[in-house]
Amino acid sequence: MRELTTEELKKTELDILRAIRDFCDAKGLKYFLCGGTLLGAVRHKGFIPWDDDIDIGMLRSDYETFIKDFPDTGRYRVITYKNNKEYRNPYAKVVDTATVLKEQLVRNTEGMGVFVDVFPFDGLGDTMEGALAILNKVHHNDHFGNYCQFFFYSPKSPKKIAKNIKMVYSKLTRKMYFDAIGRLCMKNSFEDSKFAGATMGQYREREILPKEAFDGVTGIEFEGDTFSAPVGWEAYLKSLYRDYMQLPPEEKRVTHHSFKAYWKE
Repeated sequence: MRELTTEELKKTELDILRAIRDFCDAKGLKYFLCGGTLLGAVRHKGFIPWDDDIDIGMLRSDYETFIKDFPDTGRYRVITYKNNKEYRNPYAKVVDTATVLKEQLVRNTEGMGVFVDVFPFDGLGDTMEGALAILNKVHHNDHFGNYCQFFFYSPKSPKKIAKNIKMVYSKLTRKMYFDAIGRLCMKNSFEDSKFAGATMGQYREREILPKEAFDGVTGIEFEGDTFSAPVGWEAYLKSLYRDYMQLPPEEKRVTHHSFKAYWKE
């Protein structure tokens, strides 16, 4: 197998994003660039130069329809914990099946290739305190699960610790565990909430915004093409990154992924 170059990796991800956009447009589903991908679109009109992944978000109702209805085209496929027993995340990925991903820290997931992350955005209730309490519970549960999985799958784990973790984790199937996280995330509907955000986002309270920030989309340029951004993109980026147009120090301009991607042929 031949390893993808950085440019091939970015093009492959961009092609996945186009397939997602075309499907969502045809089905009347709303998606939007989020996280560092949205930051790259606003600040660089494309990928952040030292980054090479794509993240998108969808309101929960559109997200659930998307993961149920997005077709397995033979080239692109949605992967979730519900259709892949080895998958280790409570959110979805759309994968290019012509590629293979080799992760460096944990056991490789069967069927994983170059991907675009798809995150659900949920209603978080009527108060900032209540919204933060939900995100804290989600992150506490998700981090516990990640630690379990790391010790269970990593070849570097001390055998005694790994054995104990495996004993606990084996009693909680991944589906049961992620279903519980999902119920917590969906505790409040978007329509009946004052606040909303990415329940799986990494920035905790910074992810929480008035729901109007996500109640609609607008067009934005990314790599010479047009995609969707949340209508409140400016408030969202300020909340996540503060002075989002300011470049980070040079020593922080590095990619954070821990995998290598290969063509199958």
